[in-house]
Amino acid sequence: MNSLDKAISSFVDKASKRIKVNFLLNLSIVGLKLLLCLSLCLLLISLFITIPYIEEILIIIVVIGMIATLIYGFIKAPNKSRVALIVDSKGLKERVTTSLELIGEEDNISVAQKEDTINAIKNYNLKDNLKIKSDRKQLYLIVGLIAMCFMTSIIPTVAKKNADNIKEFNKYKSEVVKKIDKEMKEVDKLENLDEEEKKEIKKILEDAKKELKEGTKKAELNKTLERLEKKLDDKKEKVKSEEGKKSLDEVKKNLLEDFNKKKEEEAKKDLNKIVNELTKKEESKKLAEALMSDNKDEIAKALGEMKKSLSKMSSAQKSKLSNSLKNATQNMSDEDLAKALEEASDSVLDGDLNEEDLEKALASLKKSSQKGKKPAEGKQPGAGAGEGEGEGSGSGQGKGQGQGQGQGQGQGSGAGGGWNTGSTNGTEKESEKKSGEQIFIPGRDVGTDGNLTGNKNENGDTQQVETKTGLNLDGSKANYDKVIGDYTNSALEGANNSNLPESLKDLIKEYFEGLN
Repeated sequence: MNSLDKAISSFVDKASKRIKVNFLLNLSIVGLKLLLCLSLCLLLISLFITIPYIEEILIIIVVIGMIATLIYGFIKAPNKSRVALIVDSKGLKERVTTSLELIGEEDNISVAQKEDTINAIKNYNLKDNLKIKSDRKQLYLIVGLIAMCFMTSIIPTVAKKNADNIKEFNKYKSEVVKKIDKEMKEVDKLENLDEEEKKEIKKILEDAKKELKEGTKKAELNKTLERLEKKLDDKKEKVKSEEGKKSLDEVKKNLLEDFNKKKEEEAKKDLNKIVNELTKKEESKKLAEALMSDNKDEIAKALGEMKKSLSKMSSAQKSKLSNSLKNATQNMSDEDLAKALEEASDSVLDGDLNEEDLEKALASLKKSSQKGKKPAEGKQPGAGAGEGEGEGSGSGQGKGQGQGQGQGQGQGSGAGGGWNTGSTNGTEKESEKKSGEQIFIPGRDVGTDGNLTGNKNENGDTQQVETKTGLNLDGSKANYDKVIGDYTNSALEGANNSNLPESLKDLIKEYFEGLN
């Protein structure tokens, strides 16, 4: 190949690079446009049909589609003959095409033709004649499609919520399975367990792992972990050494600590949401109060009263109660409770209520929300002796004042039930309802001179003074617990009907619970 042939080939190669880049660029724009249209269609479908991992699927489709587009572009890119035709169409008037056909020819006509081509390409500007550019309208269309895909992806729908729940469930399940695999390896390293005990523990973990992989709902996952906890507790009782029991406790902690904490947090959140929704309606307020109490029998009682009252409710009242129960199911983590509330919401419209299933679900929720509470240990005996002096006073209706004073000494002992009553052995006793302290409330017309008491001791005396005008306060005695209960209900109702943040509502609730 002589110098003329080399110069022509070099020019064609330079022109070919620019033409191929421009070809691939425009082909990629077309391919991306089609892929974005496909993505938009799938996103629109995902608004109505649950498609888990739709974003990840679309990213994979776009990446694979663009790679396929580029591969197709390299295969279909213009060859030298096609490049020569394109260059000739940009002002060289078939010189390059003819010269390419004459490469290797040495006759005078061929040489003259090549020399003419060389002279023409010396003055030919590749950048001006073979510009690398794309259609701006196509670029604007791509930007618009990307914006539409983004806007569609953030539209909240039930199908998308279900897809997100499936993603979270699979992620959490995968994490738990990894923890089990890790702990199974750790069990083999435990020296304070014999081989038979290790084998049985690994069998328990393997069975739980198998159940987790087969589970398709969060409720199934929770029940599997609860069964695992129970099996490990039962196995702990059979372990011979104390060190082995401690090691098994550590295994259980590593596996289930996060699960129990999350379950308790979700239960508290669900309970607060239910109480907030039920408190808004007069028809369901008693059930809300029962859920706030520590007595589980109150829940059954409130549900029984609600069922009886359905026959007396108007259609509007039933509708309000149904809406209250239905609203409580929104964003609820407990699937069983959400299902029970939905069924109750539908049944109250017909004047019926399956209180047994709902009671069971609510009682389970209440128990889960209180799982982290630990009773206080008592360190002192429940009996004692002491000395002291006391003073009594009272007020009542009528003119006058009375005063009584006395001093005395005494010694005695006694015991009574209370919340976590202390003992030398740190035993816990069930709380018992006691009559509350009697307090004076101004403004009530109850009271007599019998309310004024005072006793003298051996060296003391009593004194009574009558005046024509005395300090009078209208009032009465009332039970302290009842007064605090009235204030608590009023405050909680006001908080629930307000737009306060949930954290502040919880703070108000905890404050008034501390007064009881």
